[in-house]
Amino acid sequence: MAEAPTPGDESSDEDSQWKKDMEDSDVTIFFKPEDAYRIEKTILSNFEQLKLKFIRPAISTPMAAHQYKNIAKAIKNSKKTLLILSESAKNIDFSLETYLALEQCLQTGRLSLMVLLIDGMSVQELPEIPFLQQATQMVLVDNYHERCMETVCKTLKREVSLNQLLPAGNFAVGMAWSHFAGYLKNILPVLAQYIQKSDIFQNNLGKMSTVFFMLCPLSAKGQRDIADIDPNVQNMGRVVIEMNGRKYTPTIYKVNGKNENGKDEEYFCCAEYPSALCALGLITDEVLNLLTPLQRRTEVERFKYKTEELLNHTRNQECFGRAKVLVFDDEGKDEESTPSRVLFKGVRSAIEETFLKPVGEKPPGLYDPNRPAYSKDVCFLYSDSDAHESKSMSHSKNPDNKTINSIRGFLEDKNIRCSIARPPIDSPDVVEERVKEARWVCCLISNNTIKKKRFIEFWLAALLNKCIEKNHLKIVILLKDVDSSYIPNFIQWVTYIDIVNEPSFEERIFEIIKGDVISLKSQVPVGNVAFGLAWAFHVNYLRHVLPDFNERLQHRMAQDDIRKLTASREFKVSKHLLELVPESCNFKPLLHEIDERIQPPLEIKPIEKQMNATKKVFSCKLYRIQGETCDYYFAGEMLTPINALSQMNVSMIAGLSKQRMYEQRDQLVDQITAILQSKATPAEMQDKCRCIKYNDQNWKLADVIMKEIDKDSNEDHETKYGNWLKRQNEEES
Repeated sequence: MAEAPTPGDESSDEDSQWKKDMEDSDVTIFFKPEDAYRIEKTILSNFEQLKLKFIRPAISTPMAAHQYKNIAKAIKNSKKTLLILSESAKNIDFSLETYLALEQCLQTGRLSLMVLLIDGMSVQELPEIPFLQQATQMVLVDNYHERCMETVCKTLKREVSLNQLLPAGNFAVGMAWSHFAGYLKNILPVLAQYIQKSDIFQNNLGKMSTVFFMLCPLSAKGQRDIADIDPNVQNMGRVVIEMNGRKYTPTIYKVNGKNENGKDEEYFCCAEYPSALCALGLITDEVLNLLTPLQRRTEVERFKYKTEELLNHTRNQECFGRAKVLVFDDEGKDEESTPSRVLFKGVRSAIEETFLKPVGEKPPGLYDPNRPAYSKDVCFLYSDSDAHESKSMSHSKNPDNKTINSIRGFLEDKNIRCSIARPPIDSPDVVEERVKEARWVCCLISNNTIKKKRFIEFWLAALLNKCIEKNHLKIVILLKDVDSSYIPNFIQWVTYIDIVNEPSFEERIFEIIKGDVISLKSQVPVGNVAFGLAWAFHVNYLRHVLPDFNERLQHRMAQDDIRKLTASREFKVSKHLLELVPESCNFKPLLHEIDERIQPPLEIKPIEKQMNATKKVFSCKLYRIQGETCDYYFAGEMLTPINALSQMNVSMIAGLSKQRMYEQRDQLVDQITAILQSKATPAEMQDKCRCIKYNDQNWKLADVIMKEIDKDSNEDHETKYGNWLKRQNEEES
């Protein structure tokens, strides 16, 4: 894959012509240079005959420009991107920017990345990298070459939507942020006080923890009530917390078990299954079933990791130490797989930490006997093509060697066992062995890395992805003079450390590898959160409020207080639940606080359900706008996940710029709309909800809503008139 560089003068005629060619083309094509002759003769010639317009950035980009920048630009701006892979192309060379651009093909809402396998290469041999596995995959069968070429051309010209697919690797981050911003951040600062005031706490001093426990089963499936499935757990009631117009009701459980001496003991705690995580289990089972069991388990681990990062961040000190995430294998057969055993150990440990352990004592460190055996504690992974044949770091001109040597020396002085893997100097077999033998991998991404053509070859990306999914290792990204946008998506959920701007970064690396509880100071990488936010909102909210929405709305409109208003004045009612999305992402929970023409809300009968080991109340608010000629009634609210995006931007914890927030906002709206139109939503619910994005800088909210209701009324009138006309014609005939 040819490389070359930074865009030169973008106003040049040569560069302008290249941009025009790119915009006019149907597809941008990539393949390994060694396959060029065969592909040009047998594939590209067919494309030309079938009038498929294509460009090849490796040879089309202006010579005065850095190709690796323009290749990435071509991928991002292409209608379609075609990657042609043969047996010899399994180790195709990529710059990091090219790799990241290929990942982003799957983030635009269009399924723009396609893979054509040639020369007998099968789908089963495709490297296990998320963006390749999620792309459209086509196989060229030589015996049916002509027919295959026609099919490929049709596919390349066809618009394919990604919105209804289920992209693995995007859920956990969005769901963790949703759960934190909409729930944990609200209850954790005050929950301990409410627990301590309860009769159960007062009557069982030393037996009840003020820590909030989140049960995270690897199946991602919650239960209505923990006591329903485990005889050693008893529901003792609820803690009721009212704030910001909402009521939170964490459940108190009594847990029975035996200590290490076989003696019966009982403890009390507040616990539940995180509803955001349980959305993943429901999606996997009931909707699209595109996640493998291994991918689903990986998402659970990612949810735990991301939630703990948020809880432990220095900007969330009011949440630090107030909640524990307990991951367990609920599909196992032994006692350790039961909720009671997991809670018993978790609560007992939390109480001991509070009452028995000396202040400042550290949790189990690096040599925990329960930890799997690894011959190395950490492997440093970074690119180096400058070393001499001796492969000696001392003979390499690579500036990253000095950085790694310094960190390695610091850790080895603390008895940390280190190794180093440097592709392409070290062979794939050597790199694979060193990665797999280490408990942690510290992956260095620097300015030097970006320019390396062979740092992120398919085999290495597939190796890291497989190791993460199988939980064989944990990764820490070390950034040097670059930002978090250079972290590939499939490892973007892990911790990163900016070693240039963070003081004492070596100490932080040591703490992470050792396994201590870390209070994070850096930004938390975000990645694509829109998918997770959208699905969590659908599964945990819309699917509960929409089924009988029209019936509850009509019942509320028929009650006396509204009937008196509608008797004296014309009115219109929206038949949809309106989810409002301000372009600024400025979230407010009550609509009458945004526009004074919107009257304070009236409550529609809420839906109450016991689910995920706690009581959930799903309410809808009915608003009234007094227009010039008639009144407008509608059930609506700000789209709740917008609050999560807004908090991610404002908090400065997430690396979410305003522009990135706006991109995620648009993806969120597109994804929710697509879900409502997909098989994930029963047909009778698909037309009961509508997302409305509006410019809140130029438009008043009341005007936006009245316009929407007027449009619906006109459409209803036209439909009724059309049906009447059809009946008249049928009667006449």
